[in-house]
Amino acid sequence: MFSTEGDNKLVEMIAVPRRGDPIVGQTTHEDQFAAVDLLIDKMYNQLHKLKEKLEDKRKRSGRMPLPPSEVQEVEERLESYQEVVDKHSDRFDKVD
Repeated sequence: MFSTEGDNKLVEMIAVPRRGDPIVGQTTHEDQFAAVDLLIDKMYNQLHKLKEKLEDKRKRSGRMPLPPSEVQEVEERLESYQEVVDKHSDRFDKVD
């Protein structure tokens, strides 16, 4: 939205992310193109901040995948299929 307040130009933008509340940015400047540039910088910073907040929340929830080094450690600790079969096969081989 563009409007004029005396000599200054007012520029306002509303971004609606998929999650969260709408983000509203507003700035004034003598030059309308400078006002748009300032507003874009403000909105970029606000959206970046929101993205970091959501990523941080996702990391704390445990939904993020493990890094490759940790995946390799977990796989090394897992038993192979044959080890599990050998370990538990005597339960199933018994006939009552």
